[in-house]
Amino acid sequence: MKSMLHKAAVAGSLAVLGLGVAMAADIPTGVVSDSMRANVDGTNAALGANVYAGDSLSTNSGGTLRLRVGSGQLFLLASSDASMTQDHGRIDMLVRSGTAGFSATDVDPLEIDTPVGTVRPANDQHSYGQVTLIDSRQILITSYEGTVLLTRNGEDRLIEAGKSYRVTLAADSANAPAPAPAPQGGAGTGTGSHKRQWIFDAAIAAGAGGLGYAVWDILCESPSSPSGQ
Repeated sequence: MKSMLHKAAVAGSLAVLGLGVAMAADIPTGVVSDSMRANVDGTNAALGANVYAGDSLSTNSGGTLRLRVGSGQLFLLASSDASMTQDHGRIDMLVRSGTAGFSATDVDPLEIDTPVGTVRPANDQHSYGQVTLIDSRQILITSYEGTVLLTRNGEDRLIEAGKSYRVTLAADSANAPAPAPAPQGGAGTGTGSHKRQWIFDAAIAAGAGGLGYAVWDILCESPSSPSGQ
């Protein structure tokens, strides 16, 4: 009798767990707030459309796509390809090609994943960050405003406002084990005895006068309102 009750309890727990997973899969990770020559799962990205974990995102030449994620925003610029994932409460835009970015603080549960590392806002100050995937081992990362954080396997690097870097994954870092954590008080630079995972080359500094910033200013400060509010 006890065995039968135990089996019934386990079955009930599994059913509840399965229902919870199914319900989580039905919860949108974002909402399309601006779209031009863009697609979600191969169909035209309509304003106000929900975006879910697992959805593919793409923009054509001259296209843009903007998503509201909580109080923050994620972007795809022209000729880009990405997908949405969700892990431990964070919304990830996994970039496969092109350029992506965000307008957010670290309170917003969003980030951009690349083969070189994960990029997100560094603190509670508002930041505009942009990442261009050059190839499977190299990205161009820019902070137009605020501080951006790049992380990989326990190592991190802060990108201050107005800075732009070409970041290359070191040849022996792709399959390297996670390095020892940085000592307390290390200012989040991931310093320690392990070998650096990245090679940083300074690029042209971002600035309010640059074309990139002008694009961000239009996208971030002039949001569309699908509901007409």
